[in-house]
Formats: sequence, C-alpha cells, structure tokens
Amino acid sequence: MLELLFLLLPIAALYGWYMGQRSAKKDQDAIHHQFSRDYVTGLNFLLSNQHEKAVDIFLSMLQKQETEHRITHDSQFEAELTLGNLFRSRGEVDRALRIHQGLESNPDYTFEQKLLAKQQLAKDFMAAGFFDRAENYYIQLLDEPDFAINSLKQLSLIYQKTKEWRKAINVAEKLLKIAPNTDRTPLAHFYCEYADAFKEGEQQKRIEALQQAVTYAPNCARASLLLGEYALQNQQFSQALTHFEQILSQDPDYISEVLDKIKLCYQQLDQLEHFELFLIRANQIKHNSSIDLALTEWIEQKDGMETAQTRLYQQVRQYPNLFTFHRFIYYQMHEAEQGRGKESLALLHKMVGDRIQKSFHYRCTHCGYQSYRLSWHCPSCRKWETIKPLHSIVDVI
Repeated sequence: MLELLFLLLPIAALYGWYMGQRSAKKDQDAIHHQFSRDYVTGLNFLLSNQHEKAVDIFLSMLQKQETEHRITHDSQFEAELTLGNLFRSRGEVDRALRIHQGLESNPDYTFEQKLLAKQQLAKDFMAAGFFDRAENYYIQLLDEPDFAINSLKQLSLIYQKTKEWRKAINVAEKLLKIAPNTDRTPLAHFYCEYADAFKEGEQQKRIEALQQAVTYAPNCARASLLLGEYALQNQQFSQALTHFEQILSQDPDYISEVLDKIKLCYQQLDQLEHFELFLIRANQIKHNSSIDLALTEWIEQKDGMETAQTRLYQQVRQYPNLFTFHRFIYYQMHEAEQGRGKESLALLHKMVGDRIQKSFHYRCTHCGYQSYRLSWHCPSCRKWETIKPLHSIVDVI
C-alpha cells in the first residue's frame, strides 16, 4: 500500500499540472479526453499491481506533452522532475540521474528549482549506492532552511551505512538543535558505536562517549551494559553492579543479558544474599522468564527442590513460557518413579530443550525480525533498540 501511495503522488501531481495548463482551443476537449483515458488506464494498471505497464503509460504521457510543446517553462521543470522520479521508482536510476543533472545545470531555471533538482539527485545517488555523491549534495542543502532537516536525516542514514559514527553524531546533534523533538535513541547508539571503535589504550575516551550516550538518552541500556562490562574487567565490582542494575530502570527487557554478571558482582563483594532481593524486585518491575529461572535456582539452593518446584509451578500457570516449562518438566521428571512415565517426561524434556536450542533468541518488536544474537540495530526495519530477548516476551510457547 505504501508503494502504491508513493507512485500515486507524482501521478496526481502530473494530472493536476496538465489540467491547469489546458488552453481554450477548440480541439482541447479531444486532447483532454485522450489524456483522461490514458490516465485512467494507467491508474487501473497501478491498482491491479501491474506497475511496469502503469509507469510506461505515465512516462509516455509526459514525453508526449513535452514533444508537442503544450507546457510552460515552469511546468516543463515540474514534468521533467516527475519524469526522473518515475524512472527512479522503477529502478532506472541512470535515466533519472541524466534528467535531474540536466535540470541542475540548466541556466534557465531558478535557484529554488535547482535546489529541488539537487535533492532529487541526492536521492538518485542514494538509490544507486553512491553514498559519497549523495553526501555531497545533501551537504550543499544544509544551509537552506526548507531542506536542512531532511538533509540531516539522510546524512544520518548515509553515515550509519558507512559506519562513520563521528559524522553520524555531528549531524544528529545538529538535527537536535533545529528539531528538538527528534528521537534521541539513535544518537545514543551512535555514541555507543563510536565508543566501541576506541583502542585498548583509549579507555577514558570510550567511557566519556558512553556517558554522553546516557546524557542524551537516559534510558539507553546499552550504554549502561558497556560501562558495567568495562568496570567488571577492571574488577570495580561495586561500580559495575551499579551500571548493571541501572538497566532494570532503563529497560528491564534487557536485564536477562546481565543477570550472571550481577550475580558475579555480588559474589565478589561477598553480598550474595542481596542477589535474591534484587531478583524479587526485578520480577515485580517486569516479568521475565530469565528472572524466574534465576530465582528458582536460588530457591532450590537455599530451600530445596520441592519449594523451588512449587514456586515455578505458579509461574508456569500464570506466565506460560517455553523456558520455565522446560525447567518444570525437569522437576517432574526428577520426582517421577522409574518406568514409562519417567521415560516419557525425559523425552518431553529433551524435545523442549532441542526446541529452545534451535529457536531464535531475539525478536524485533517492530518488524518481527528474529536472530540468534543480540543486535542493537535491526537489519530489517533499521530501528534502534527494538530487538529484544525472548526471555522478556511472555508468549513464547
């Protein structure tokens, strides 16, 4: 549907342009009827998903009007601009480039018209994968108020593709100055990516970049995770614990990524009894199967398997989940007497375990993309921080 709307916009503009340019000649009605028939035919092709035939008809209409000189100077510019856009929409970027380059270099067109041509040229080069050429055109448009915001957004996309994170940070910060309501999440991740690029001897710069990420987006769990890992590497267990536990208030969906590290910090600080209190508090904030399993394991060590099984049974009933169900089967298998019943439970336990092992571990909450490893930038929908651990999703069974 979005593709259809995208194609209809230039077509509607074309039709409106033609209607506004009709002369009062006697044969105008016949011309108008022919144009209308072509327009309706092209629209029917478009609505029936025959996009190639539809675009061919609309291109033919434009070229015919230009050949018969039934357009004014300004209308010719609009027609050629639309023609180039149509070529780009059907993948003929080379033809779109020739048309838009001709518009940019034509001395008869105004400065404002040439700016529009530059913008379309930048889109052409983006479609062709020539990001350096597209970058040059968008940079030229930055000083123009009507083009600045879109140019900064497009430059941000370019620098993400080319992994030039310092440049991505610069344009994102400029965008915030002229559009303060812009989402700050991407900028925080630009700083995280930038921090990862520092070498081993540049740890202070790395920390400063991660702190900047938290400054721009206080709920950036990724920055806290990286700061905690750095502190843990340097055996700064109290500081690491602070960073890791902060994730619970920033985005509890990611707490499963650091539970083992939190437990290790409490062990090193000789405060392991506080780990249970943290798990209980975490479970109250956001239900998470990884928290259920960690708490079950802790209760088993402290109070025995029967108590742990009773607690886990309540969780399985209230929050059905493949991970907790797998552990519950283990408890049932352990209690069962020798015989076919126990063998059946063992088989079921193995089948569920195999399913967990083979299944994806992460899912994008925006587009549904699934992955075996955590990625902070979805390769499908290009959104930041939308890929979540399946432990944080209840409906996994």
